Amino acid sequence: MQTFRYVIGLMALVLIGAACSSSESTGAALATPQASEPQADSDDSDDSGDSGDSNETVVATGEPTPTAVPEPTLADEDVASVVDLLPGQQVEDAQGNLIAIYGVAEWPEPFTALSDQAQAGFPFFGDVEAVVDPVSKLVVLDVGMCAAGIDFTGSGTAEFFVHESSTEALSTDPVLDRWVQARHPVVRPGFGFPSPAECRRGYLPVLWSGEQAPQIARYVLATRATGSADIERHVYQWELELAAIDEAQPEADQVGSRDEPFGIGQTVTFNKGRQTDSTVLVDGWAELIGVASPIEGTRLVAVSLDFCPASQSLPEFGLGVDNWNIVAPLDHDMLGAAAALDPTVNCFDGWLEFAIPFGSVPTAFFVSDGENASTGYAEWSLVDAGLAAPQP
Repeated sequence: MQTFRYVIGLMALVLIGAACSSSESTGAALATPQASEPQADSDDSDDSGDSGDSNETVVATGEPTPTAVPEPTLADEDVASVVDLLPGQQVEDAQGNLIAIYGVAEWPEPFTALSDQAQAGFPFFGDVEAVVDPVSKLVVLDVGMCAAGIDFTGSGTAEFFVHESSTEALSTDPVLDRWVQARHPVVRPGFGFPSPAECRRGYLPVLWSGEQAPQIARYVLATRATGSADIERHVYQWELELAAIDEAQPEADQVGSRDEPFGIGQTVTFNKGRQTDSTVLVDGWAELIGVASPIEGTRLVAVSLDFCPASQSLPEFGLGVDNWNIVAPLDHDMLGAAAALDPTVNCFDGWLEFAIPFGSVPTAFFVSDGENASTGYAEWSLVDAGLAAPQP
């Protein structure tokens, strides 16, 4: 039966083929690669030795041609509204807050120039060390807001991102935890959400992993009309202008007096928190001549200070470089050890050493209790506060 079915099938194919050849073609003819090749020369066609090769047929594999999948864009996102704005243009968001983004300042170039190995071993100040690596870096947005009485303490209510273009899909970059900006201002004055009916302007650190400078800043607000309603996302995006920190200081009437740094020679006594009654006096800073830095691509500087702790827990000390408060001392433990000149009161009077990249300049010295950026933080300006190098 199998042989009979095979013969019947073969005859049917022959009949169908004859019918097709006698009818007019209604579509493009299918040809083997041999049929589409040019006619060979007569000398070559007479060569019987090549006849086997000339009759070879190439069989198509039938594999589909790969197609590129387009990248998602903002138009593909589930958002309630998108508002495009110019630098510094103010807008009222869906909750009634007035907000504007004025510009962006990039991570200091001398730090970018450090090798990956040097960056990996660099003593960045506590909060910054957790988010800086050779792949990503921080930028700061100059943000101003007047609050309408909305409580922003809820997680994910308001988020800030930077992008290469206004058509990019919503960012999947991690949002920096609030502690990165809450314990100490990465760039002074730091931005914080203002109290109801108050305004605030300052610098907000945002993580950036692009190779070029960001072109767009986004403020993504998630809100709902009632407790049972679906969450809606509203996108407000500004074109960005690059600005140096010292050229884009927020206006004085939009920041509090607590953001003003102390001057050289001023003694600060903490009156709240873990460092209550501790005192710090800063005299200035100096280059350490003839002393090699243990970190490639850096040089050593030192800050002269008097420090009298009133607690068993030492505060965190840091150095601002090119207006970024991001450098930790090389040897923090020396403050509470044998370097104390007066053991009866356990005070430190001496030089605290820091490594900074070549081409950078110290701009501030700061002290933090690691908890509160207001009552537990003090900062001194080091501008025009250079001292003679300490003698060995």
